[in-house]
Amino acid sequence: MSRFSFGMPFGWFVVAWSAELPPGAVAKRNFFDRELVLFRGETGEAHVLGAYCPHLGAHLGVGGKVEGDSLRCPFHGWRFSGQGDCLEIPYAKRIPPNAKANALPSAESGGVIWAWHHPDGAAPSFDPPEVAEFGAEGWTADWTKYEWTVATHPQEVTENSVDWPHFHEVHLMSPPPERTVEFKGHEILWEAATKKNVTTLDGAEDEIRVIGRNPGLGCSYVRYTGMGESVIVMGMTPIDSESIRMFFGVIGNKAGRTDEEMAAFHQSYADDMAVAVQQDFPIWENKIYRAQPKLCDGDGPVGDFRRWATQFYVTTE
Repeated sequence: MSRFSFGMPFGWFVVAWSAELPPGAVAKRNFFDRELVLFRGETGEAHVLGAYCPHLGAHLGVGGKVEGDSLRCPFHGWRFSGQGDCLEIPYAKRIPPNAKANALPSAESGGVIWAWHHPDGAAPSFDPPEVAEFGAEGWTADWTKYEWTVATHPQEVTENSVDWPHFHEVHLMSPPPERTVEFKGHEILWEAATKKNVTTLDGAEDEIRVIGRNPGLGCSYVRYTGMGESVIVMGMTPIDSESIRMFFGVIGNKAGRTDEEMAAFHQSYADDMAVAVQQDFPIWENKIYRAQPKLCDGDGPVGDFRRWATQFYVTTE
């Protein structure tokens, strides 16, 4: 029996870092309880398809080859566009009707490849996030990246953004005395300020302010100010109903540091942020979901969060 009764949410989810998929590359992925294939055409656009050819079921990510802006099946040579349309069958004069690979809406921004997942195939109802600092002058050139597979659900991870009391027990920080949260359409907008010790910089005290946005249940991006100015992107992509692949990336403002100075500081600073994320894993992987929790007046707006989260599930009457 699943620990999570609400199923898999729909929305935008990270499926790869942009740097992982150069032009002409093909990559296998397993997300949303299905096999996927990613490829980047010669024009530079990234695409996401269901992995199995509609002809006789070959895996397009095992031996499939990019040709122009299309992907050729390794079994019989059928060629598909990034939208899944069959463009050519080398040995046939006529393409069968509905000979179409299953394409997921995809987008690329901020050094991340996003895919839109919806269990009924509905079109995207909002846009994936943009990160203005990525690629901007004075910022580190690429994400310092971390990835983990975690036995939890995207909603459990996202709920942490409004669960302030856990800062003390799990992260050994004071619950933020300054905090705000707003549920606005498909987004949560939140802000908090507190103090912490940076474990990777000899425990130095850091006064931090974080300003976060969660566009749906699949991702968040945070502007983090303390010893340094950083931007964090975090993706919570379902592998299946019981586990996620967590993508965590950090870029930093050089703030006048040389490349050598920045490389050492930024790596240590980002490593400390990654340590904080990993501190939640034993809780997430071993807890159950309480549909009717016994909340107290010191808890964050967990009830408001859960009401907001219901919009990202398909319900059956």
